[in-house]
Amino acid sequence: MNWLTALRRRNHDLFREQRGGVHILLFSLLAILAMIWMWVVVVNWMLQTVVTDKTKPLLDHATHAASLDIDPVLAAKGSLVWNTVAGTNSFYKYLRLNMRLDSTNTPVNGSYLSQAPVVHYLEFVTNPSYPFIIHRSIVANGGTSMQVTRNVDVTIYGPSIVAIVEIRQNLIGFGRQEPIVISSVASVRFR
Repeated sequence: MNWLTALRRRNHDLFREQRGGVHILLFSLLAILAMIWMWVVVVNWMLQTVVTDKTKPLLDHATHAASLDIDPVLAAKGSLVWNTVAGTNSFYKYLRLNMRLDSTNTPVNGSYLSQAPVVHYLEFVTNPSYPFIIHRSIVANGGTSMQVTRNVDVTIYGPSIVAIVEIRQNLIGFGRQEPIVISSVASVRFR
């Protein structure tokens, strides 16, 4: 008997042998399920990254617009005081224009958001010495079983407008939304 015939007989015996076949099938199915789960997690992470990368510059533009509204009379005297009403109006104006929101901050056709963004903080921050780190805690999904607290640390280098906004991203395969908290800082004093 030559080696080719022996190899054919051995392979034929392996395929006819049924012991262990169920184990191989179960391990294969488990491996496939694990790969599908990993694929879903990676796709959700990529979608979250895309939404964050879209939102951050738009939020920065709105915060910058708000930082331009200082009291000109007090600025002429050397004091930087933020005009709260005008600055807040400028912030929301540019936030709505850039993210395609209506007057109630609800996304309209063409917006990449599925829900209205939540503005947790929009404030004028100053300190006697710089750089200064601001600590804020944001509670998302408050009062539900999905409640989560996000801590935000922002460094300012002068009198600044700080905005902290929460947007929600639909998670594929999980049937819930993930809160994404994004901060933005715009200096009132230009260097």
